[in-house]
Order: sequence, then structure tokens, then C-alpha cells
Amino acid sequence: MKLSFIERCIVNNPIRAAIQRRVEGPMLRKMGSLERYPLCLEIGCGTGIGARLIVDQFGAERVVATDIDPEQIKRAVQSHEPKFAGAIEFRVADAMNMDEHDGKFDAVFSFGVIHHLEDWRKGVSEVSRVLKSGGEFFFEELLRSLTGNILTKIFTPHPGGGEFDFTEFKKELGNCNIDIIKVRSVGQIAVFGVGKKR
Repeated sequence: MKLSFIERCIVNNPIRAAIQRRVEGPMLRKMGSLERYPLCLEIGCGTGIGARLIVDQFGAERVVATDIDPEQIKRAVQSHEPKFAGAIEFRVADAMNMDEHDGKFDAVFSFGVIHHLEDWRKGVSEVSRVLKSGGEFFFEELLRSLTGNILTKIFTPHPGGGEFDFTEFKKELGNCNIDIIKVRSVGQIAVFGVGKKR
């Protein structure tokens, strides 16, 4: 699902970028169990902040950064810094149907993207499919108590197929051979964590 105008304003602003770089990235990095993550995939890369963070904070040698919205990919390419040349490749792609080989990536990242999918379970299944055995899935996700809230539905509508609570999310990850190894929650509103593929 492409973002609404309000959501684009939220995710494409410098405050969101600073929080991602200074809070979310370091927190997720501490949760990871591997020293380095050479080949990574980011789904829903937006303007590319996450992809740059993955190179800087996770030791990625190469990041394939995808988004379903060609306008977001255009913004990411335009804001691409020379120091990341050769390390990040931006592509238009659907997180529910990725054109990637099975077991390709050392890590997959979703900075608040799974809950935007029309079928979140299909997205989780794709993450598992492209992740190597022993690879890690880093996620931050908004939960149903927030995405299903009436104000959220009015101002930043999300697809009904993207709503889940933590129990459902954890169960589906397990069904897809990904076991959560560390997680932090913000009440019933959001979760941050990492899962390892069996």
C-alpha cells in the first residue's frame, strides 16, 4: 500500500529520520546476535534513511532497499549520498511478492512496513523466504490497538489486512520459521525486535 499524504509527511521528515538514526537503529542493533550483516534487504525503504542506517550501524556491505511507491524510490535516489555509492541499490518492489532468490539475505529490515501491507501474513512469509537460515529479521511495527484506532483510521488509514496484535505477529513469524530472540514493546501500541530464521 502506498502511503497517504499525511503518512508521507510523517515518514519523510527530519524528526522521524533523527529518531530512526539515534534511537531505533541503535536499539535494534543491540538486539541482533550477529557481528555483521553483509547482505541486507529493507522493505518499504521510503527516502532511504533506513538503508543508510543499515550500512552505518549494522555493517552491511550491500543493501537492497525496496519500496512499492516509485515516488519514494525517486526521493531515495535523489537524496543518495556519495559515500553510499555501490553499497545501496534502490528498487521498486512489492514486499508481498519479491523478485529475490530464496535464502539470499543475511538480514531483512522492516521499519514499520508490515502493518501497511494488504496481507501482512504474505509479507512475513516473503521475509522468511528470502532470509538465509540463521539470518535475522529486524522489525518495528505498529499494532492493532493503534492502527485500528478510529483517529488512526481517519487520518492515516491502513489496510484491514495489515492489522495484527503481538501474539498474532509472533505466531505467524513462528509459522514461517522465524523465532523472536529479542523484543521490546511500547504497551499494546508497537513492538521492536529481531527474529532469527531456523
